[in-house]
Amino acid sequence: MPENFYVNTVGAVSSTKLSEAIELGKKLTAESKAAGSERASIGTIMTGNNAGSVVFQQFFNSLDDFANVMDAFATSSTYGKIIETGLKVTMRNVAKFCDVPFVAPENPTRKYVVLTRGSSHISQSELMDLIAEAAPMFAETGAQTFRFARIMTGNNAGDFLLGVTYPSMTEIEATYDAIGTSPVASKIYASLDVNLRTIIRVHAAAT
Repeated sequence: MPENFYVNTVGAVSSTKLSEAIELGKKLTAESKAAGSERASIGTIMTGNNAGSVVFQQFFNSLDDFANVMDAFATSSTYGKIIETGLKVTMRNVAKFCDVPFVAPENPTRKYVVLTRGSSHISQSELMDLIAEAAPMFAETGAQTFRFARIMTGNNAGDFLLGVTYPSMTEIEATYDAIGTSPVASKIYASLDVNLRTIIRVHAAAT
């Protein structure tokens, strides 16, 4: 995949305005792609402390592309309308991909995303070797894409982030059943202090 950077923006909005914010977010994904992102998606967080929040995910080749999109959003009526729903941005992180080999389907179905974040006790190269060793297990249980990154900004700068997409919750369940008996997964958990795991439901994407 060509993307080098991942930007995750989380926004809290009242339940009465959630549907409106999602519909506007669908339009904003297309505006993001037109302004410079490789792709973008709008979703909602299903689990964890931010459950019920809106999440906007963007993928970029360069940070200049990210800056161009943010400049475009500054004059976007769609972006302005989202803010008018009362949505408050509670987090925005930028991460740089340090991908490991993964055989993805030709046309992946990205309906759900599982994000796992943690700080490592071992070096980046050692952790990447373990993640690479685990990748085939995720493919076998139905993962569609498998991206590994290091967070560059915010309170969790320096932490690692694994983002895995799935076509349904069934494949997520199968993956975590497999993790429960996987020796390499045990090694990863022994090397990583997990501080976040969240499931995102993707409502729309511009690819």
